[in-house]
Amino acid sequence: MVIIVDKINGGSNACVTVDSYSRVKEDVQLLKKMGVNSYRFSISWSRILPGGKACMGKNQEGINYYNKVIDELLANDIEPFVTIFHWDVPNALEEEYMGFLSSKIVDDFVCYADICFWEFGDRVKNWFTLNEPHMFTYNGYVTGAFAPGRGEKSKYSDFETEPYTVAYNLLNCHAAAYRKYEKDYKSFQKGKVGITLDLNFCKPARGPNNLEDVKAVDYAFDFVNGWFLEPLAKGTWPETMQKFATAPTANYPKGRTLPEFSDDQRIKLIDSYDCLGVNYYTAFYAQYQAPSDDIPPGYTRDCHFKASGSPDMGDCKKTYEEVRDDTYRVEYIKSHFVAIRTAMQNNVNVIGYFYWSFMDSFEWSSGYDDRFGMIYVDYKNNLQRYPKNSALWFIKFLSEKKEGPLKRARMDGEEKDEVNDAMVEAEKPTGRDMIKLKKAKA
Repeated sequence: MVIIVDKINGGSNACVTVDSYSRVKEDVQLLKKMGVNSYRFSISWSRILPGGKACMGKNQEGINYYNKVIDELLANDIEPFVTIFHWDVPNALEEEYMGFLSSKIVDDFVCYADICFWEFGDRVKNWFTLNEPHMFTYNGYVTGAFAPGRGEKSKYSDFETEPYTVAYNLLNCHAAAYRKYEKDYKSFQKGKVGITLDLNFCKPARGPNNLEDVKAVDYAFDFVNGWFLEPLAKGTWPETMQKFATAPTANYPKGRTLPEFSDDQRIKLIDSYDCLGVNYYTAFYAQYQAPSDDIPPGYTRDCHFKASGSPDMGDCKKTYEEVRDDTYRVEYIKSHFVAIRTAMQNNVNVIGYFYWSFMDSFEWSSGYDDRFGMIYVDYKNNLQRYPKNSALWFIKFLSEKKEGPLKRARMDGEEKDEVNDAMVEAEKPTGRDMIKLKKAKA
């Protein structure tokens, strides 16, 4: 394991996190107590294939661990939803060919996915190849905040082209793994394979009458949502990306070239999902940003917009007593349910909802500074778990009889059924865009 402590808040690391590895039974019982019927988790590529490739050998201990998790979930009537890649590229592949900067990774990724399908597919029926490829690409190859730490602040990076190369290889990995399952496993395992994208909604920063910002909303959609959605639908990059990401720069006076999908790649890529995961954090404002020498060349300059929003509510120093009354999180979840019900009433095929997150945990470069969980983890006292009020609300919501999708009876002590009443009102389309949200901070 390679640990670079200066890249993580507080100099922390993910060697133990909340120790779910040795607390499988305990944590599954927490899930059961909450009344959930499904649980989404990720498999670590490096834990299955420490050398990144099958020829370097499987780690049977890692496979045994995931078998234990899956079996324990199913024994408690909880359906596993499994992500194959959540940003942890085996270091051996970074050293050999620079990971997702090389098309060589496609074959190695398919081999890894093949092992997952073989080892766990008899019980896992819901797969997601990639989690948030946009976030992985942006933070790893534009800002450099996440591994492998390339991008605008790295003197070793060609940040004018690398993010587009990485996106291209990620999409080909996804498509190849999807087709692998379709060809070799789907007929008898009867599972589904999808991809999870982080998608954003934004509004013009200076209002709907500012034509530049109205256009910036379109640019934001293409450079965030469309970057991965458009290839999945059409096998091509968004038109604005094709225009702006090929523009000449000082280092490329004749212009740059976006990676182009071959005919075979396009065939594999288009409609390569049985379901689409939507990770939604919050809305933001988009303001037009004209290309300027003050802006680093590459993605940040290409996108022609800058985003803004409000600060989070996180405070890692608070005790359990100080954060357990997370009323804002309960309201946040309620608003999600309203949005989802509205979407379903407008014939959107929503098959499930996962709240991020079940419990507090390690959060990439933020370390342990952000607390997203409904379950509080006491990092100072043996990682003990405690329910926040949102967990208690969630248990009540799931335990009460629903008259329809996401509908519930009034809770004790409530003068008004805020979720149900809002949902009844939502039965008449409001004309507003309602998008499923995902994260709230403690």
